[in-house]
Amino acid sequence: MAVDLAQYGIDRDPDKIHEQLIYTTALIYNVLNSDISTYLAQFDMTPGKLNVLVAIQHHGGEEGLPQVQISRHLIVTKSNMTKHLDKLEREGLITRSSRPGDRRVKIVRITPKAQKLLDGLWDRYNQRLQELTRKLSPVKQKQLAGLLMEWFGGLVEGVNP
Repeated sequence: MAVDLAQYGIDRDPDKIHEQLIYTTALIYNVLNSDISTYLAQFDMTPGKLNVLVAIQHHGGEEGLPQVQISRHLIVTKSNMTKHLDKLEREGLITRSSRPGDRRVKIVRITPKAQKLLDGLWDRYNQRLQELTRKLSPVKQKQLAGLLMEWFGGLVEGVNP
């Protein structure tokens, strides 16, 4: 189904493929973010908070993850990450402690409260993501995922050495 992109200010001129790509990607992000934000709100959770908690859980496990690595995984500035982590710590969702032998390195771990929260929302969250992606056939999903990962890789190459 072709959407009239002109209503969103997107020109279908073949010479403006770059605009179509960027603006359509932004619109898709807005639609997905709104949908996911609505679901997460019932858990007093935002996509940003969820991303940080999942990054810690997935990449750090029980050992936790150095704070700087979290910002690298999420491509967030160190100062912005500190603000996110301050809030999560105040909410009792993470703990930070110094690495033994190197007090400069802060290790971040999710708390049992955060684990319970993630366990309670994850299945329905994952189902919702699947529902949203089913707007494309499995073949198109795979093609699009490959193209987007290739584009992303090219954009961030060298960003976080």
